Amino acid sequence: MLLSMLFLKGLELTLAGSVIAFLLLLIRRYGSKRLGPRIMCWLWTILLLKLLLPVSWSGMVSLENWTDPYLYDARYGADKMVTEAGKVWSGLRDHLLPQEKGWMAYSPMRMYQNGQELQVQMPAVKQELVNSLQAQTSMMQSQTVMAILWITGAVGVWCWRHWKSRGIRRWITMSVPFKSDELDLLLEDCRKEVNVRRPVRLMRSALPYPALHGWFRPVILLPYESMTLYGKEEMRLILLHELWHYKQRDILMFLLARFLRLVHWFNPLIRLALKRFEEDLEIRCDWRVLRQLEREEGLSYGLLLVRQGELNGGGALSSGPGLPLLTGASGISHRVSHVSTFLKRPHGKANVQRPWRILLEIGSAFMLALVLLPSSNLYGLLCQEQTPTLYAYWLEEGANPRDKDVISSMTAQMIGMTGSAVGDSPVRLVYQSPFEADAFQHTWNRLHLLIESEERPWPIQVDVRPIRATIHEQGLSSGNVLLMLHYPYRPIKYWAFSSGKKMMSDVPSLELLDSMKLY
Repeated sequence: MLLSMLFLKGLELTLAGSVIAFLLLLIRRYGSKRLGPRIMCWLWTILLLKLLLPVSWSGMVSLENWTDPYLYDARYGADKMVTEAGKVWSGLRDHLLPQEKGWMAYSPMRMYQNGQELQVQMPAVKQELVNSLQAQTSMMQSQTVMAILWITGAVGVWCWRHWKSRGIRRWITMSVPFKSDELDLLLEDCRKEVNVRRPVRLMRSALPYPALHGWFRPVILLPYESMTLYGKEEMRLILLHELWHYKQRDILMFLLARFLRLVHWFNPLIRLALKRFEEDLEIRCDWRVLRQLEREEGLSYGLLLVRQGELNGGGALSSGPGLPLLTGASGISHRVSHVSTFLKRPHGKANVQRPWRILLEIGSAFMLALVLLPSSNLYGLLCQEQTPTLYAYWLEEGANPRDKDVISSMTAQMIGMTGSAVGDSPVRLVYQSPFEADAFQHTWNRLHLLIESEERPWPIQVDVRPIRATIHEQGLSSGNVLLMLHYPYRPIKYWAFSSGKKMMSDVPSLELLDSMKLY
């Protein structure tokens, strides 16, 4: 059940993330220069939050109120896909395991008789109910299979990337300290300019580009021939760039983006969006450096980017760890274009307008987050009370608790007609109360309900003295009592979950025992 819930939650997140990614890619394509890289990075943060938040909340103005009917209710929507996958798996399982239906129809049931816990044979379940139970089981199993395929694909992609970047990781491991008093003084001056207090080391490596590596122990990696490749002013620009990466914690954002690209390895839209997010982090860092430079130095910075692209040979060298100064030829034109846009701005006037621009950026990002982050209002309608509930049903002698009519009657009474039988049904709800336990115990129980198996069930002990008192009040002395503990789970968009325990008992056992185990 845990894998099934993880799959459906992941499916919900990847669909919602795709909508946000598409919208942000359009904004970036037609408005990134007007908005600037800072606000674009804030907007990309909305996508990161959407993909990372384990829970959702409803919103009346959510974009998903408009998109969900196309993503779930359409002919080829997610809901139809999951249903069809369950049907295909059901047919395959019937072909491979034809004996399972018979096992479901005649499986024994746990019951207390005269105070003893026994396995008793119950009347055979009708085929109609067997088919219904098998359909539910097939749906859950098909989701489990898809979750395993999802995880296997992510592991495979990680292994491929790890193997592909083995050379870069080896170069980083073999890096040596950069011993240069001149560079040490230059680095110290740049640290003061950027206001970085933590010590940053300089290292030589076989990498063809400068890069920042490490968060707790930051290191700026420079090529072995960097003293001949770059002049003093170019080296200052490189150090400022990498120090701003560290100052803005970009290395953590890069790692987070690459992790999400790994998780959503099958979704090209999210992968493209996260790749553009990484590029915008670089452009934001460029702008922070340019704000410290005069116009002539800014021109030199743009020429440095072009020259570094030539030194890299146009290769895509961003698959390894660290933050390179330039990630190949793919981003050079876009970054140089943004450098040109920045240099066209009047420096003095821009400084005067800066507080108002920041307020406008924050307000725009906040308003967009209010539309993109909440889930659809249907999510709020499906959300149920999370308090576990203990039910007790009295069954007449000979009533089969696995008969479809009996189950339908119990369900009807559970959702509204409590305390009275439905029609001529031989079952009656006699007790209903919240299951009292501390928060830790409830969390522990929910975890076990998600990971337990039919072969190794995990029982939950319940106090039956209130149920015994109710039985006495109603004058019931014969028949059986079916105890049910229901744990609802917060729904995942269109899919709601619940789990629980049950146990049958005769009336004499309730007189003998103060607590019972539910399986």
